[in-house]
Amino acid sequence: MTALYSGILSLLFTAYFDESDTHGPAPNLILAAFIGNTRQWQLLNRKLRVLQRKYNFRVFHATEFRARTGEFHGWHQTTREQLVNELTVAISDGLTDAVMISLPRALYEAEYRAPPVPKGMSLDSQYGVCFRLLLYMFIQRLQSTNKFHKLNTVLELGHKNVHNAETIFNEVKAAHEENGSRILGTITIAKKSERPELMVADFQAHAFYLSEERVKMGLPGLFDMAQVELPKRREAGLTMMSVEPETLRGLKTAWEEHKQMRMAKWRAKHHQ
Repeated sequence: MTALYSGILSLLFTAYFDESDTHGPAPNLILAAFIGNTRQWQLLNRKLRVLQRKYNFRVFHATEFRARTGEFHGWHQTTREQLVNELTVAISDGLTDAVMISLPRALYEAEYRAPPVPKGMSLDSQYGVCFRLLLYMFIQRLQSTNKFHKLNTVLELGHKNVHNAETIFNEVKAAHEENGSRILGTITIAKKSERPELMVADFQAHAFYLSEERVKMGLPGLFDMAQVELPKRREAGLTMMSVEPETLRGLKTAWEEHKQMRMAKWRAKHHQ
């Protein structure tokens, strides 16, 4: 989908999100997101269908792939590595951007949930914080190229805090519309069987998880699991982020500043 505004070509982008390593009492949450325009996702979907037929699987679930259960039961290691390599090439050769963000539970508790918390602020979940930061990043990147671009988001159904992300999306959308920006479009919560593009984010979140596990064992980290040279012509950018303490504190500060700004506008409007 494209449109023209004052001679400027605008595009519809969609970002797909999925998480990894979110189980247990104090998980380190990893959220992966990929963004592409309509044509880029159409082309990638074709490649995904080819791989599904070639390797005889319907849905890529990282937990099943890692444990060799479900559709991946009995797979030989060579077959697993080949699928990983082909998936990585398909993803890298054609999308606009890819971001992985990591937030340890201990840091989330110590720097975000701990006092001081602005009065009236409803704190995001750990998943929600990661989603909010990635959403801000994608908005900033798209607006830096064309303020008329539109961004839709799709999240996988299943995570206990996925509806917190839906609340955040609507909040951020409303705030931008107050300032005259209509960059955010829709948010959809779906199963991988309904939106195959979610497999891309699940795959890369799994790769990031493996990378961090290697680092913990004293081994070199991996940006991805591929052992092949990736194409360079249209390679998607890949950003790996670790949330910093000041970023978490900054979310609370920004909320308070926005609250004060809204109050000032209300006073000015009602005292004219």
